[in-house]
Amino acid sequence: MQDNAAICRTLQEDVDAAKTIVIACRCAVEYWGRSRSIAGAGDRVILLKPDTTLIIHSLSGFKPLNWMSPPTDTAVENESGALLIHSQRTIAPYEEIRIKVEKLHDYRAYDGLADTTKLELSHNEQDMQKYLVENPRLIDEGLTVKSTGYRSPLGFFDIYGKIGGKYAVIELKSQRAGLPAALQLKRYRDWLTSHLKEDVIAMLVAPSITPNALVLLRKEKLLYKAFSLKKIQRKSGRKGKTLEDWCS
Repeated sequence: MQDNAAICRTLQEDVDAAKTIVIACRCAVEYWGRSRSIAGAGDRVILLKPDTTLIIHSLSGFKPLNWMSPPTDTAVENESGALLIHSQRTIAPYEEIRIKVEKLHDYRAYDGLADTTKLELSHNEQDMQKYLVENPRLIDEGLTVKSTGYRSPLGFFDIYGKIGGKYAVIELKSQRAGLPAALQLKRYRDWLTSHLKEDVIAMLVAPSITPNALVLLRKEKLLYKAFSLKKIQRKSGRKGKTLEDWCS
């Protein structure tokens, strides 16, 4: 590899040129800002983005070891034989990070990269709600939807209607439902029963459910309907169905 002085110059030039930079190295990290943290030397990957974002990843997990949000000012120094990357946030709140690179494994800088496509969210609870309101039989053959987003003192009912002559409240979850979802459904059922002075059907609809949540539903005589999102197709400009085969 190059000597530290040359690496220092190259890295600073690439930072100033707003290149996308990926560094694999052994480094130690000190941070001041959201908290005070120190990470001893270890093999890590450093990513510097053109918008001045700085991210440090360890070799496991998806969350960064530490990061700096833009706008930041990053300077590179050759300190006592080690490469020092010093980044400081230029607006409030104050944040500062110092990365001491003890060994450089690999260095890559990319110029002219572009990503103009915006992230489009799909397969969420709103998608589920819209589709199920249009196809209520997928929840129950006798379901008649009265409203969505019905406001109660405890929150908003995802779907409110009637099943077989009884009022029904239906809670939707796009991911695996846990105990909090089951408890929320119970609270909705209890409030609606008290408000209407009659028995109410309550159902949790989700792709899967945790064992403790299922135990609570059975104990409280609440219903669960498995509803798979795995086969959902993204909406596009193509003609034809895009949200079929939701229900498992």
